[in-house]
Amino acid sequence: MRLMHTPLPDFYKQIEAAGKRERPETEVVVRGLESFRTAKMASLRAGRIEHEIWELTQDEDVKKVEVAACFYNPEIYLNFIIKGYREDGTCAKAFIENMYVTLPGIECELYDAEVVEDRRFVSTNDVNGVITKKGE
Repeated sequence: MRLMHTPLPDFYKQIEAAGKRERPETEVVVRGLESFRTAKMASLRAGRIEHEIWELTQDEDVKKVEVAACFYNPEIYLNFIIKGYREDGTCAKAFIENMYVTLPGIECELYDAEVVEDRRFVSTNDVNGVITKKGE
């Protein structure tokens, strides 16, 4: 399983390295994952994002790369755990609460882009990276 998943800190490092591969002065910003203390990302998808960042930095006009993580469904019912800790670090009491959260959709992130390539539903079936459409 270790090779199939990329831990969140490693994901951040990979994204930063991909953005600075061509030009070290390129600024790389990741938003939307600030609330995650730990997570595991699918390694193949992380690699695709890394490659797409590298593709973007091939254009010399690109000085900053921003990766924004958005929920797929902008209206999500989430569980929240509220914990109270004592001074010695032990948990005294915890509450479990749920909340309906409405988040902005991906359109809010794409409003200023001149060109958008939607690669979500494209997969590669070839070790050479030949991209095929679903169903072909």
